[in-house]
Amino acid sequence: MNYFDPEKIKPDYYIVNDSTVNVTYSVKEKSSDTFNMSIGYSQLFGFTGSIGVSFNNFDIKHPLQGGAGQALNFTWQFGVSSYYRTFSLGFSEPWFMNTPTSLGVNVFDTRQIYTYDYRMTGGSISIGRRLRWPDDYFRGDWILTAQKNNFISGPTTLYPLGVSDEFSLTQVISRNSTDSPIFPSVGSNVSLSDEIAGPPVFPGGTSFHKHIFTADFYTPLFGSNRVVLYSGTIFGVIGAVKPHLSVPPLEMFYMGGTGLGYISTTPLRGYADQSVGPKDANGNPTGGNVMFKQTMELRFSILQDPMPLYVLLFAEGGNVYTNFAHTNLFQLDRSAGFGARILINPIGLVGFD
Repeated sequence: MNYFDPEKIKPDYYIVNDSTVNVTYSVKEKSSDTFNMSIGYSQLFGFTGSIGVSFNNFDIKHPLQGGAGQALNFTWQFGVSSYYRTFSLGFSEPWFMNTPTSLGVNVFDTRQIYTYDYRMTGGSISIGRRLRWPDDYFRGDWILTAQKNNFISGPTTLYPLGVSDEFSLTQVISRNSTDSPIFPSVGSNVSLSDEIAGPPVFPGGTSFHKHIFTADFYTPLFGSNRVVLYSGTIFGVIGAVKPHLSVPPLEMFYMGGTGLGYISTTPLRGYADQSVGPKDANGNPTGGNVMFKQTMELRFSILQDPMPLYVLLFAEGGNVYTNFAHTNLFQLDRSAGFGARILINPIGLVGFD
């Protein structure tokens, strides 16, 4: 949880009898709050930036004191060339009702002008719980989202303009057995996300089902946790539940570049933002109903403390397809290269490829 200073943890023990030892630890809390500012350049959005603050050991009953393990965060992201901005405010309680159950709320407001000029405003409530079956590494999360979509202008042949309501429920079943959130050296992180929106389950003017499977595996090499082979797979599919209600373009799959912007875009190094996949007659990305990406990385840990640093070699390939009939998992846009990652407090993980 990163709540305590590892250099200040002092164990103490005394022997009770031949079979029992009492162990106590003296610990000292450290700040895990973060404040971050970033600026960059994206081919799609021009100059981009973000400002965010996260209180990771917050206490809603004693805001100035903290110590309850709750999380409170605020984020503002923006792009200049193709206008983009989003605000989000979230709060989560990781130990609801003194059980391994998390409860969270989030509100957001987004405006973006690229292909479509649209605005989205809404919020979500999430609940999650650690599962004991099939083993203790499993977890389940459920997210109920309500939002208002306002498509102000854009190609009406792809999606009708105007205001519509969207209500959805997402279920995420995951299993995470990795040994570290910063530089995993062993284990796996596998998840399956299923989302249903609109009629006939919920009200609203949009209706679709969306499924995303991800699998990340970490294998130490040469008997060392400093050299790790990483393999990552992601596969997604989306479709309409009601034929007369089109899938919103914001929910379609896009790929390429950094993944910046509110439209969910799967990064693919070496390609321009949202350049992979179907396009209209003017060359604008329209998104696809099927997405696949495979990544391999060879990671070398250079430093582990106080600022973790590792370098990597990567090869990856991916594509977005119009539908299942046009899906070919061997027809991929490929790239290879090298990169580095360093954890800088309080900024977070900084990467270059």
